[in-house]
Amino acid sequence: MTSLPSNSELKKLHLQGFSDEEIAERYQVTRQAVNKRMVSMDIRRKPTIATKANSLIPWDVKTVQYGGGTHHTAYPLEGLKLYLRKLMGDESLTSRQQADAGRFERRLLKNPHLVLDYNRDTEKGFFWRDRCPEDADLIVAWPEGKAKPPVEDLNLLKMPAAGDAGGGGAA
Repeated sequence: MTSLPSNSELKKLHLQGFSDEEIAERYQVTRQAVNKRMVSMDIRRKPTIATKANSLIPWDVKTVQYGGGTHHTAYPLEGLKLYLRKLMGDESLTSRQQADAGRFERRLLKNPHLVLDYNRDTEKGFFWRDRCPEDADLIVAWPEGKAKPPVEDLNLLKMPAAGDAGGGGAA
């Protein structure tokens, strides 16, 4: 049996989306060994609703560059993820996360002519731009050639109606 990589390498693998099982297999250790190290680093696996919210993000977001985090921590992306989790009824959101989700929703309602877009070749990555006809009623600019999720999931990415209690087009 070999040993786990450094904490920074382990965090990098986690940010790239590798599961504990995949990391364990790569380093020929047990899943429990990976999990124990992750816990000691205060890294926990995301709840199922958070995983689903992340899967609805249509872009291939740059997560690691030069050993550090990049666009994945951008405020618009985090706001979008929290907003989606709120729409799906995630009861594990902290009060701060709920407030951030609310701020994101208010921005959508205040600026219905804008959509969130992403360009991985820029420093900030995320930006708001004017809505085009191809954006329809989505809150994000869907990348050309990217398959859309099933309708029930795509509805979560629709503009909220003014006055919606929880926002979103999940209705």
